[in-house]
Amino acid sequence: MDKEISKDRIRGRQWKRGLYVTGGIGILCGALWLFRQVLTPGIKRSEVIVGEVREGEMENTVSANGTVEPSSEVVLVSPLSAKIRRIVTENGTQVKSGDPILILDTEYSELEFQRLKDELKLKDNNVVRLKLELEKNIRDIELDDQVKDLQVKNFEALLADARRLQAIGGMTQEEVDKARQNLSIALLEKKKLENELKYRKESIASSVLNEQIQSSIQRQRLDELAKKLRNATLRAEVPGVITWLDNRIGTQVQEGDPLVRLANISSYSIMAQVSDMHADKISLGQPVQVEVNNGMEMGEIEQILPAVENNTIQFKIRLRKADSDKLRPKMKVPVRIITDTRQRSVYIPNGPGILAGKSQKVFVLQDGRAVARTVELGFRTSDKVEVISGLKAGEKVILSDMSVYEGKTELRVR
Repeated sequence: MDKEISKDRIRGRQWKRGLYVTGGIGILCGALWLFRQVLTPGIKRSEVIVGEVREGEMENTVSANGTVEPSSEVVLVSPLSAKIRRIVTENGTQVKSGDPILILDTEYSELEFQRLKDELKLKDNNVVRLKLELEKNIRDIELDDQVKDLQVKNFEALLADARRLQAIGGMTQEEVDKARQNLSIALLEKKKLENELKYRKESIASSVLNEQIQSSIQRQRLDELAKKLRNATLRAEVPGVITWLDNRIGTQVQEGDPLVRLANISSYSIMAQVSDMHADKISLGQPVQVEVNNGMEMGEIEQILPAVENNTIQFKIRLRKADSDKLRPKMKVPVRIITDTRQRSVYIPNGPGILAGKSQKVFVLQDGRAVARTVELGFRTSDKVEVISGLKAGEKVILSDMSVYEGKTELRVR
């Protein structure tokens, strides 16, 4: 006869079976998780570039190339005909106002200066001599006039005596007429002397003035040559950088020949060029960004050249901070023309994995995983890309090139 199994024993057997089932399920789940980990590829966080989705101002730009140009360039010319004697400062050197750059040989000009100086002394002496001669002539004429006045008075007296004698029969009419004629001649001669005296007095100032003008002209030539001799040492007129100089020592140069070009580094502008396909996107006064030594300088388009050369349009940029110490003449700088600005946009940093086109798959970091997501992109700059849909501010996106995982929807992140 079979013995009845106790309830405690039955419950123990049930508990063991449950334990076996639970353990089997756990082992199966672990095997599935391990299998999934083996099949799901993984990446290291340290080996990828990760950017954060942000919200803020977004600017649409057109890229261009620019060259830094000084706002003005000073050309120093030879003040006189001479030979280049010495070069003080080499090409490319930065100089301060008043610094010597080039020295001319002035030996011949100094001899010419001495000759002009001697000629001026002679002309000044001529003025004094002419003035003395004219004054002497005037005094002589005044004396002649006084003598003639006495003669006139004498002839008047003789005529009066002749008339009295004629009245008493002591003199003929012919003698009276001769006395009257002598008086008339003396009066005419006196009038002639008076006219000569008047002319000499009026002409003395003009004659002396002519000589003084000749002396003044000579003095001006002398002063001009003296100034040229002082300028025979060419000096920087403004602080700047020497962009070119004639360094042919011993070469004869003529007055007015350019010898030094000095770029004024107190202010700069940018000459830029952009493809003519963007001609409808640029206009006067348009804001631009100029990248200088990892920094950004702001400016605006000041001038657009009308001619199109090699399928490019050239334009001039006026910088808001034209005296930046980061700028150098002929420096090549990237330029971005701002064509549109949006105050509130969602954007991600630009990176090697962000491709051209409006739609793209990116990997978003979520709880130790990188989950593939399709996003729609808008306009972009060199450092930002607008996100129209698919992402929200605060999410982390892998910016590295993930083309090797094109067919994957999820990645493990270690």
